[in-house]
Amino acid sequence: KENFLDAANLINDDTGLNNLKKFSTVNNVNDTYEKKIIETELSDASDFENMVGDLRITFINWLKKTQMNFIREKDKLFKDKKELEMERVRLYKELENRKNIEEQKLHDERKKLDIDISNGYKQIKKEKEEHRKRFDEERLRFLQEIDKIKLVLYLEKEKYYQEYKNFENDKKKIVDANIATETMIDINVGGAIFETSRHTLTQQKDSFIEKLLSGRHHVTRDKQGRIFLDRDSELFRIILNFLRNPLTIPIPKDLSESEALLKEAEFYGIKFLPFPLVFCIGGFDGVEYLNSMELLDISQQCWRMCTPMSTKKAYFGSAVLNNFLYVFGGNNYDYKALFETEVYDRLRDVWYVSSNLNIPRRNNCGVTSNGRIYCIGGYDGSSIIPNVEAYDHRMKAWVEVAPLNTPRSSAMCVAFDNKIYVIGGTNGERLNSIEVYEEKMNKWEQFPYALLEARSSGAAFNYLNQIYVVGGIDNEHNILDSVEQYQPFNKRWQFLNGVPEKKMNFGAATLSDSYIITGGENGEVLNSCHFFSPD
Repeated sequence: KENFLDAANLINDDTGLNNLKKFSTVNNVNDTYEKKIIETELSDASDFENMVGDLRITFINWLKKTQMNFIREKDKLFKDKKELEMERVRLYKELENRKNIEEQKLHDERKKLDIDISNGYKQIKKEKEEHRKRFDEERLRFLQEIDKIKLVLYLEKEKYYQEYKNFENDKKKIVDANIATETMIDINVGGAIFETSRHTLTQQKDSFIEKLLSGRHHVTRDKQGRIFLDRDSELFRIILNFLRNPLTIPIPKDLSESEALLKEAEFYGIKFLPFPLVFCIGGFDGVEYLNSMELLDISQQCWRMCTPMSTKKAYFGSAVLNNFLYVFGGNNYDYKALFETEVYDRLRDVWYVSSNLNIPRRNNCGVTSNGRIYCIGGYDGSSIIPNVEAYDHRMKAWVEVAPLNTPRSSAMCVAFDNKIYVIGGTNGERLNSIEVYEEKMNKWEQFPYALLEARSSGAAFNYLNQIYVVGGIDNEHNILDSVEQYQPFNKRWQFLNGVPEKKMNFGAATLSDSYIITGGENGEVLNSCHFFSPD
């Protein structure tokens, strides 16, 4: 019994306690039974001890068996507990997975809804922008139509005014009827007598001599009644010989005679060629710098080679003064910036060197205004500069004048309304601002009406009292084909139809009633030539 109690103390679970209670009940029955046996059948102590020994052995065996059962029950309980825990973990994971799946599903649906809302917003915004763009285009088209009508009315007004002036001039009475009817003309020029036909002297319309012989002007006469002109007789002889044979252009002996002859021809209103001369000078062909020059033959629609410059160069400024072509500044492989000035004498087809600039520069622009050439801005090899120089033909030298307010390189310039307009250019970024130079005040002022599009390396020209800006490159490095027009009567810029080809760094010149642009680049060097008519 004591051994049983000792073994029972080892049992820690409820099953062992229940078995112990069962054992106690059985034990009480056995005690009663043993007492009866002892009292009735056993009489001596030895039999009792043997019986107790047998009972002890039986009980110990039973106890061991019961203990083994307890251990098996305990192991089973631990196993069930472990399985229950695993089932709990599995159910928790399954629940967690379901929860995550539901959350992901909700997240995806929300994301899809956000995308749908965003796409709807973008579509609405796009449609709004398209409507606004169409509205702006319609508005711009409407304004352009209005400006076009205004321009047509303005041009018609100018045309009618000119016709009116011509009509008034035609109404004037003939002052000298004799000179208007004479077929042979005697002229005293500086003491030398020249006799020629009316046809020879009047073959160039609107010239000074043609107007002189029209009979509408008072004519100075000498003592013998001949027409008298107080001019150089030798130069007049050369001009008269040209009028007798217009296919033979006079060739002066030297520079001084060439200057004097061109000046005298300008006084008489005589043109040695029936059309303006257009030259394409120097530049860069993608491999090397050039000094060659080509002349546009308008009658044959081709370019012809002329005498080249003495120095190969590109990105220079150029202008015409007194019928001489000036080229100044620029750069080549030898120098980042040049200060040399070369002058082309078109009558002799020769180049000669003139006064140097005070500051070497390239990407400078040039323009002629009021008898002076202006070299404006540029790059001196290390920085963009605001300096401006003017060439005075009488002094044969460049003199510095007021600098620009903003340093500019690759700007466009044009003479307009007795002022100089410097348009756009770059000072590290492309500009749309404009500066105006007042020569009498020697001062640059900001023009209040800026370009619609910032640009540099384009070209500008004046046509029928309106400014046009063509081509160039913008701040996004897009090469442009756009054309902007400034109309003084409504003080604003507007876009016109673009030129056929995008280009920058091209040559440009006004030719009669149109504008010619040639050469340039747009990723490759170009040799194309286009005529642009603002009308």
